Amino acid sequence: MSRSRPPDGRTSVGTGVVLMAVGAVLAFAVDAPAEIEEYVDVLDLGLILVWAGVLVLVMQLVMNRAPRADRRPRRERVYDDRTDEWYENDVHRPGWAGETSRLPTVRDR
Repeated sequence: MSRSRPPDGRTSVGTGVVLMAVGAVLAFAVDAPAEIEEYVDVLDLGLILVWAGVLVLVMQLVMNRAPRADRRPRRERVYDDRTDEWYENDVHRPGWAGETSRLPTVRDR
């Protein structure tokens, strides 16, 4: 079974994990030189990436959870028991879309 890519603009769980891993490495494992720390606070950048990864994971859990069962009662079709000729040819009745039947004509060929 082949898996399709998610549409553009959507993130995955892997994106969140990668953000957290890169952020953790930057925050706790990289000892940046003073010249770099003058322009970018590497610890803060790493922590921002870790929190962004956590946020992506939480969003994935919330937005991709299994849908809940529909609690609304199902509506029954009201007009299914009608059998008169007028109702069969009524284009305004529910469920008519796509059904066509030949109507009687004045001319016979």
